[in-house]
Amino acid sequence: MTRLSYGGGSIPSKTFLNLDKEKQNRIVSCALDEFSERSFDNSKLSNIIKNAQIPRGSLYQYFKGKMDIYLYVMEITRNKKLEYIQNYFTYPMDLPFFELFEHMYVAGIEFAMENPKMVKMFTHLLASKGTIYDLVFKENLGIALDIYSKLINRDKEQGRIRKDIDTETLAQLVIDMTVNVTTNEVSSENLELDFEN
Repeated sequence: MTRLSYGGGSIPSKTFLNLDKEKQNRIVSCALDEFSERSFDNSKLSNIIKNAQIPRGSLYQYFKGKMDIYLYVMEITRNKKLEYIQNYFTYPMDLPFFELFEHMYVAGIEFAMENPKMVKMFTHLLASKGTIYDLVFKENLGIALDIYSKLINRDKEQGRIRKDIDTETLAQLVIDMTVNVTTNEVSSENLELDFEN
């Protein structure tokens, strides 16, 4: 995994990357547990430290604070979801937008069903709408909006979508619908997600 750049430094530190994989995974797993159970604001580094069974000082050698470890775990989550999309996404880019979108959405559902903690962390992020939301999610929405807009414009040129439909509005509607439907399904108390729903 590449290191993130945030606030003038890199996440995680070289010290963390020099740890054996088992210890790295234990710390990340405990952080994911904490962030999937609580929002960023309500999560506690002390819980991560206790559950990972590491000294407090060690954590600060690996990450500057809660924001750093959160961003790192979120980056792992994002990369994991991209793996699903790339692994299951064997369809050519010249497919009509809505057909292509359906395949991408199915891959996202498979990711959600197999990685519920990552999705719960993401759901807390969606509900926050604060600084952390702006840092992590807003940029990704902008990327999705740009990609969808290009695909919609391509389909408009090929006569698959009416030319009088506003591209950005349609792209935004698809994104909003996807986020809302997925969030409602995942945030319900039912931990057994229904793939067909």
